[in-house]
Amino acid sequence: MSNDATSPGSLPPPMVLIAAADDSFRTFLEYTVKSKGLVVTGVSDGEALAKRLQTIAPDLLLLESRMPGVETQTLCERLRLDRRTRSMSIIALAAEGDEASRQKMLESGADQYLSRPFSPETLMTSIGAIWHDANRDLALGPRELLAFLDLELDVSSYRVRRNGRTIHLAPTEFRLLHHLMKNPYTVYSRDELRDAAWLRAVHVGPRTIDVHIGRLRAALNTVGGRHLIRTVWSVGYALSE
Repeated sequence: MSNDATSPGSLPPPMVLIAAADDSFRTFLEYTVKSKGLVVTGVSDGEALAKRLQTIAPDLLLLESRMPGVETQTLCERLRLDRRTRSMSIIALAAEGDEASRQKMLESGADQYLSRPFSPETLMTSIGAIWHDANRDLALGPRELLAFLDLELDVSSYRVRRNGRTIHLAPTEFRLLHHLMKNPYTVYSRDELRDAAWLRAVHVGPRTIDVHIGRLRAALNTVGGRHLIRTVWSVGYALSE
């Protein structure tokens, strides 16, 4: 990720909302993210988080997996259902030894999962890996537009349209669709889709991939039309008529 988030001609810097109960941990996160030129705001409990999400729709939410006053898995699910926050990137942050919540958080809608302790470099690598526009200047480069039947995916502007109508996708679903649209009709295994949509360091099981494919299917169907993702039992998925 570029250190200059406000270079001439670039878009305004992304906004990051940090939700962490521990003051020292939240300070560490805020300092790390601010040092890269991003706009940061922080909260320490569920009530403050709910109020903040009512007034802003951040580009990225760093969410501690055990936040006082909030059921984090339910929150992730709700954010993915809300059109205003559906495309927000979410990184779940877990206390050391809280690996049990990893799979549930990823299935609920988190894009990545980090276990404490982690270094500033690891945090920024995770942010850069899931951000569709990590350097905030991709829109100035060559346009990459993929199309399949009535579906269009613009990589440069991070937009998906079907039959002329915009579809809002979460970052993970966007990466899955991007991979499927590169080679329509090709059947991709779950392992191939996992490598395309998640960091190698994130352990994702088959059920998590199925859940995100289900979300992608549902999003594509919100504007009507035929089903575009085919399930090949015991093999994987393909973009198909």
